[in-house]
Amino acid sequence: MSQTVIYRTARETDRPEWIKLRYELWPHCPIDRHDLEIGQLLKSDGIVAVAEIDGTLAGFSEASIRHDHVEGTRSSPVPYLEGWFVLPTHRNLGIGRGLLNFIKQWAITRGFDELASDAELDNDHGIALHTKLGFAEVGRTVHFVKPLTASQSLRNPSHE
Repeated sequence: MSQTVIYRTARETDRPEWIKLRYELWPHCPIDRHDLEIGQLLKSDGIVAVAEIDGTLAGFSEASIRHDHVEGTRSSPVPYLEGWFVLPTHRNLGIGRGLLNFIKQWAITRGFDELASDAELDNDHGIALHTKLGFAEVGRTVHFVKPLTASQSLRNPSHE
């Protein structure tokens, strides 16, 4: 039996479930940081789409409007897919595609003609999914940090 998926813009009332989904995607990020970022996203000029099945969130996609240079794009500003996640129990059902289409339509109605995104170098599944859904790879980057004083320690600052 197929379940009806409702794609819609995220609301404040989605916050508890949305935090759980974000934590599954970014488990190294503390819950309070997810909560803070959700508050910022709800007030931003970007969009968050959610996939709802029987009143429960099965996935989300978050897109911002980036005004800085975005690798491979022809224009600025450009909508940027910042996060995209579907619960493992709901994968391979077209929900990721549905979330992407929601973001795509949102961007088109605002006059944009391209959408950018990224994936970690070791995220083979994410890279394959982006390619399958029409994204073209435009480059690969490794980022570095060098401490400038002895008192600084090396750490991975992403999503602390």
